[in-house]
Amino acid sequence: MTVLQVTCQPFGILNALRERFMIPFGITALLRVVLFAPKDTFVYYTLDWMTVTLATGTAMFSMFYFIMLETDKFGKLRTAFDSRPWRNRENMYLCTALPSEVQPFKSSCPFSTKTAKGTCPICSTCTSRDGYHHGDPKALHNTVGIAMIEYGMARKASEREDNLLMGRLQLDTLINYRGNYLFGTISPSCKGCYYKTWCWNVAYRMAWQSAIVSLNSMLCTFIFGTDITIFYADLKNILLCVSAFFSVSTLCMQLKIIATACVFILEHPFMDNASLPGWLDVNNTILMAIVNYFADPAAKFGVAPTKEYWDWLKETSPRARAAKAK
Repeated sequence: MTVLQVTCQPFGILNALRERFMIPFGITALLRVVLFAPKDTFVYYTLDWMTVTLATGTAMFSMFYFIMLETDKFGKLRTAFDSRPWRNRENMYLCTALPSEVQPFKSSCPFSTKTAKGTCPICSTCTSRDGYHHGDPKALHNTVGIAMIEYGMARKASEREDNLLMGRLQLDTLINYRGNYLFGTISPSCKGCYYKTWCWNVAYRMAWQSAIVSLNSMLCTFIFGTDITIFYADLKNILLCVSAFFSVSTLCMQLKIIATACVFILEHPFMDNASLPGWLDVNNTILMAIVNYFADPAAKFGVAPTKEYWDWLKETSPRARAAKAK
């Protein structure tokens, strides 16, 4: 798994951070240039221990970060999404009978001012096109690193006895609702379920994985202290760069998770503002500028959460090509 994380997860970090990816990439590139210095120089020695300190500090901060988010005081930011307060319709899977086709949808989308025309397969919320995450390219999503997300809901669906048919339909839907922990992609759902899953499941675990890879790479520099060359590159220098990249990526991912959750809560009136952390001062211009920079732009009200990708990554099925030709 560590090999897949080193080789594939940088693309997932790029997918998650987008233009902010230049922060870990730029620091790593600068470090690599300076590491061309001989190993017996003061510059190399200083950068070596700075990288060790960065990886160690990131690992310690990550432990503090994840522990605090599990406490009652600081975990409100995470638990605010658990009840899915954006839901504007009863969960159709919990009905004792099949839903009627003539039953009208609620016209208002909770994530935009547009008319709701579709239903979230996870929470049954009626949303507009701008309030729905239409999924990511299958070339990224359906590869290594994909796993089921809503285990708890799936277990309850499998234990239903009042309506076996609806329970089976819900179970099949939840099994198909998956996230990719290497490329940071998620199956289609409404905007609320998307950010609940992205912030507190997919990106949450990706940050953990990055912190572990960073620490492991740093520890390996003590094992491979002698000159070992792989493809004309010094192994220790490679490990130092890998450690630095994943350390900075971890910090950027953690900051983006917090920033995205805060912006989503601030922008949507159905969310509880009491769940925001105490240090967040909306009147602080500099602080809010940093939060808005790291937050996902689609977390704001009325912005569609579906991401843009290069054309060669998108689906090119015969039906899609025929529709495009028309």
